[in-house]
Parts: sequence; structure tokens; C-alpha cells
Amino acid sequence: MRGCIFLWLVVACGAGSRPEPPAAPSPASPPASPAPAPTAPAAVPPGGPVLIGDIPPTKHFDPRPAIEATELALLECYNTARANDPGLSGKLKMRVVINAAGSVVDAQAEPGGSANTPVLAQCASDALKAAAFPKPGGTATVIAPLVFRPE
Repeated sequence: MRGCIFLWLVVACGAGSRPEPPAAPSPASPPASPAPAPTAPAAVPPGGPVLIGDIPPTKHFDPRPAIEATELALLECYNTARANDPGLSGKLKMRVVINAAGSVVDAQAEPGGSANTPVLAQCASDALKAAAFPKPGGTATVIAPLVFRPE
């Protein structure tokens, strides 16, 4: 009887039972495909050269070289504006007021022109205000006709 009780205790307590083998891993689900990359808007090709129209010099003051020096900044303005309006092209006339020291005191877009958008006009104004003009011998107002076109 003692042997039966001992055997019953051993079986009841789990001594002598084999441990359960670890559960087989569930079949791996196929790797998730990576999320599709967000589609970027089509790149806008860079604009072509900025054409600077006729700016007649006076006997003592030629503003054209100072305006030509802003051509890269104006091209950046054009490309920035085309990010929002890819079809943008045409003419923009800027009225630039230069003081006796050669500093720009005002630069504004003239009304009209097919490229007269707020983004381009403001950026062109900022670019022209940073230009260093020769001393005009008083205050000078220059109308700078600019033509922007894609390549």
C-alpha cells in the first residue's frame, strides 16, 4: 500500500512526467511588403535665363550692371514661384527706387505682366533691394523689365 501511495504522489505531483515540448512556431506570415513611397509631385524643370529688357542709362548712371548681378537670385525666385505655378512665364516690370548713396529704398512690381504673381514679385523685390547700385547723383527710379521663361 505504501508503494501505491508513493506512486500516486509521484504521478500527482508531476515527478516523472516529461516536460511538454515547446510549441512549434506558427508558420511565419509572409513579410509585409514595404509601404509604397509617397509620390512626390512631378519635378518642375528649372527656368531658363532671366532676360533683362532695355534699361536706358543716363550720362552718369547705368543701373543695368547692378540688375544683371541679381540674375541668379531672380532665377531662384522664378523657380520658387514655379513650384506653385509650373506654367508661370512671361514679363514682370519692377520699379526700383535708388537713393543718392546707391541703396534701394523701394522695389515694387508694376501692374500687369503675365508673370506678375505675389510670390515672384515679392522675391524679385527682395533680390533687387539687396543689389548694390552705383550712386545716381540723387534719387533715381528705374523700371526693370524682366522676362521669365522655362527652358
